[in-house]
Amino acid sequence: MNSELNNNSDTLYSRLIAWLLQESVPAASASAGGQAQSLVPKGEATAADFELNQLDPLDLQDVNIAPTKTSKAAQDRMGVGSEDIPTREPLEPGGVTRPYNLEEMPTVQNRFEALLKRKLQVEIELHPPLFPWETEICDYESDFADDPVDSWVPPVRLWMPQLANLALPVALPENVLAPLLNACSEIVYSRHQLGRKMVNAVENLFPGQSQLLNNQAQMVLLSAGSGRDPEQLQSLLRQLPSPPYEEANQEQQMILALLAAKEIISTLTVPISPKEPPVEREWQTTVGVVTVKVEYQMQQEVSQLRVIGRLPRGGSMTLRTPQASAVSERTYPGYLSVESFDLQPNQTYPLEIRFQDAEQAPLVFAIYPLA
Repeated sequence: MNSELNNNSDTLYSRLIAWLLQESVPAASASAGGQAQSLVPKGEATAADFELNQLDPLDLQDVNIAPTKTSKAAQDRMGVGSEDIPTREPLEPGGVTRPYNLEEMPTVQNRFEALLKRKLQVEIELHPPLFPWETEICDYESDFADDPVDSWVPPVRLWMPQLANLALPVALPENVLAPLLNACSEIVYSRHQLGRKMVNAVENLFPGQSQLLNNQAQMVLLSAGSGRDPEQLQSLLRQLPSPPYEEANQEQQMILALLAAKEIISTLTVPISPKEPPVEREWQTTVGVVTVKVEYQMQQEVSQLRVIGRLPRGGSMTLRTPQASAVSERTYPGYLSVESFDLQPNQTYPLEIRFQDAEQAPLVFAIYPLA
């Protein structure tokens, strides 16, 4: 009994696969009058559309649907057409039959579904479906730009707009101002006097000229302290050519760089006394104005320093002291503050300002409490 069921199963598998793999199936049958009548609606796929080249030989091998018997009779059964596939199988010699239960053939059913899916996928790729309002295939423009806008700002350029306001007889190019700003931010909170800070800020622009820079710095400071230009400095400034800066001689370029360094350092330095009102500073950036307000008070012989800042975008503000560091940050533009206590007078404390999501060197103010 089991042998007979196995033979019937092999026969059914072989005939079904032969039907699926046949190259063509008539889509029309002859009527009684001899005229062909289509059995397939127009535009519908027929079994002939499932070509052999759409099958993967490895798939057939994985299915393992080859008949277990390789006799000539079994090979002849492979050539039987779909019209010879029986729809019922005998149960007993008496002629009682029952329908074939296709649910007992999951492997064949899965393979048939895979063939249908492949065919549908090919048809969809060749003839994409249309929206109800479309009459033909259209290419729509994307709501988003193909290339995202690069909002990255170079680290130094973020703080550069403030330097356009420097009161100089000749504008300095960016390749001079950028390293000058970096150097001033690094030495602004050092313990050196202003003249030494100016020389340290510009000496990288004029390597090997330290002595000449010291002499030039003394002239710049003397002119600022006396309220008038010394004769030598005045003569050098009168000889300055009209822009560009590159046409000036080395001594003139030194004077311009020292004047710029002096103004940058003066803007970044915030001297504050408990006897004076709060001191404010502003710094123009590529994203808006940074505002800093510094308050210094003595309460019961305890010094209190409070800094209120306003940032044009999200960022942080850090006040560094030998005892501890106070940090305040926010995600969106607005105000933030930091406080510190027991600060020593006549000492410099750096205040660092950074923006979120920006690769940058911080903007550093030097807070200088006075006795």
